[in-house]
Amino acid sequence: MQSDLGKRVLLVVKAADLEDILPTDVVGTSLCVVSARLGSMPRKEPATPLLCWRRAPSRPVKHLSWEMWIQGPLLLSLGPTSLLVLKPVFASYLGRVLPRLGKSSLSHTFLIGYLYRNYSLSMRKRRGRTSRIRRRKLFRSSESRGVSESYKYEFIELKKWLKDRKFEDTNLTPACFPGTGRGLMSKTSLQEGQMIISLPESCLLTTDTVIQSYLGAYIIKWKPPPSPLLALCTFLVSEKHAGDQSPWKPYLDILPKAYTCPVCLEPEVVNLLPEPLKAKAEEQRVRVQEFFASSRDFFSSLQPLFGEAVDSIFSYNALLWAWCTVNTRAVYLRPRRQECLSAEPDTCALAPYLDLLNHSSHVQVKAAFNEEIGCYELRTASSWRKHEEVFICYGPHDNHRLLLEYGFVSIRNPHACVYVSREILVQYLPSTDKQMNKKISILKVHGFIENLTFGWDGPSWRLLTALKLLCLEAEKFTCWKKVLLGEVISDTNEKTSLDIAQKICYYFIEETNAVLQKISHMKAEKVALVNQLTLVETLWLEELKILRASAEVLHSLQTAFP
Repeated sequence: MQSDLGKRVLLVVKAADLEDILPTDVVGTSLCVVSARLGSMPRKEPATPLLCWRRAPSRPVKHLSWEMWIQGPLLLSLGPTSLLVLKPVFASYLGRVLPRLGKSSLSHTFLIGYLYRNYSLSMRKRRGRTSRIRRRKLFRSSESRGVSESYKYEFIELKKWLKDRKFEDTNLTPACFPGTGRGLMSKTSLQEGQMIISLPESCLLTTDTVIQSYLGAYIIKWKPPPSPLLALCTFLVSEKHAGDQSPWKPYLDILPKAYTCPVCLEPEVVNLLPEPLKAKAEEQRVRVQEFFASSRDFFSSLQPLFGEAVDSIFSYNALLWAWCTVNTRAVYLRPRRQECLSAEPDTCALAPYLDLLNHSSHVQVKAAFNEEIGCYELRTASSWRKHEEVFICYGPHDNHRLLLEYGFVSIRNPHACVYVSREILVQYLPSTDKQMNKKISILKVHGFIENLTFGWDGPSWRLLTALKLLCLEAEKFTCWKKVLLGEVISDTNEKTSLDIAQKICYYFIEETNAVLQKISHMKAEKVALVNQLTLVETLWLEELKILRASAEVLHSLQTAFP
């Protein structure tokens, strides 16, 4: 039997039949080409071949079937003209698989999931239109389908912990998705307006949780009062240090070990960010450093609670992790005032399990704390099919804001844009314009010097309006108020402003390509920074798409002028 290891097997799965056949943990698993030989599976999987079959040459292709025993990771594949149909049986055909393996040398293998039953495999030749439509549906839907992770130890423990706090979820299950990573997958179809999560207050981590804990006495007596953010961060660091002794361990175990907000990136990676975002990233880093420095005395007051020096427990990296946890995962609660805390808004709460939901700009949800029943409720304003990833919307943020606050970039984000600075704005204007300083002063007073952008639909109205005012001829400068109101001054002014907008757009395209080339070289040289560089690369690639779309819009607008 060992001599058969290493043979390649190519099968094709008929997706339309999978849902009714495969176990719940397998349904929704996306097809993932691993190009592996039997006996040489991915490292996380056993190396023993678990499914081997071939078509007997003496039998017609039209209808072939075998019965065999399958257990563990299931390898399925698809021939160029045939589909594989699975039907569960409880047969006693064991040990008949490997002897059937012939000298086939086919190329691709698909890892589908885990099966724990006996199955009968039946292959029929189908080339009809319906079959083609079903195959297309399979490959389209596979992009949004995830692999269930409910079997993992950390999620089993989390669900037990939530159940002890009176929460059980029947709508969603943890899963890993292509593109977005870990998230929540629908178990059933979800309708618009349906309640998808109702998380009891006992599951929420709030400042009330902190004050009622062993930290409460130290917070109450500390002057000046610590901020709500400091209270939450201190609790997170302390509970993480407690390890197995922490009652919050099941939740802490599923939190990210590291974050990708700019404050966590290496300085050489931050330097690759677009200028407006790089400035904000530096401000964020300074803010966190000052937060740590101003909190050290408070941390020292907690020494009686610990057997080791608090400086080693409440280090900068530990506080940075806690700060990012609150900043990227907290939900909003109605402001409340705690006398033992500072006057800063106390609106943040960590919501275990709910915070596994990923962001999408294309969905709508309604989220709020229900004071009557004491639960944080989430209702979907969109509908979801079974086994789809369920999203929430963090807000209408562009990619700069998403990366700065949450540490990720959204692909095809409708709110994404490319910012134009004041320096770039005047770079292509005539230096002989004696009224330039006055024009810029007018733009600044009326709020037209900031938030000038290129978007998917071309240059923003604010950018074009600013350029129209800056391009006003001396004799028509008195018409600047009409420009700000959106009136057309002359065809010459319109055409000139479009020409400059196009030059700025092309300048950004060249700069973006240069940065992408630099990132590509750095990825080859600095392997340890590949993940961080890939994140920044994704941001630039999205900006390049936006700039190219804007260039096309500008070209079409210019055709209206001779």
